[in-house]
Amino acid sequence: MKSIEEVVKKYFDKSVTDRERAIFEGGIALGAIYHQFTGIPISKDRDVIKTLEESISRSMKLQPYRESVKVKIDADMIKAGKSHTYDYETLKGRHLDVRVKTRYGNAKATVRMRYIPEIDFTLMYIEKLEEI
Repeated sequence: MKSIEEVVKKYFDKSVTDRERAIFEGGIALGAIYHQFTGIPISKDRDVIKTLEESISRSMKLQPYRESVKVKIDADMIKAGKSHTYDYETLKGRHLDVRVKTRYGNAKATVRMRYIPEIDFTLMYIEKLEEI
């Protein structure tokens, strides 16, 4: 009987390296975090921020090949208080600083997503690659 990995591997082009697969798996996590969690209501309340950081980290770590997922939400960028009943802040990409470490075969990738003020953009990028 074939292992799950043997079944899955046949769907990837045979030329895909462990390094490329580690990067791919990290990219999936960053995209999922950005597109699944932005828009959720948030406040400066430290308990709310901590709970959301932990929830995102723990749920994304469930995906295959994740060694670690660290999520930080920049409370300084969240507006203070509500000016009326319908006023609340939502999580935006610019609030997030995320680092995902993946391992596939003999490769490790660290990918990152964070707001870069000089380009006014939340950038997703490869921070580090290692062969093990």
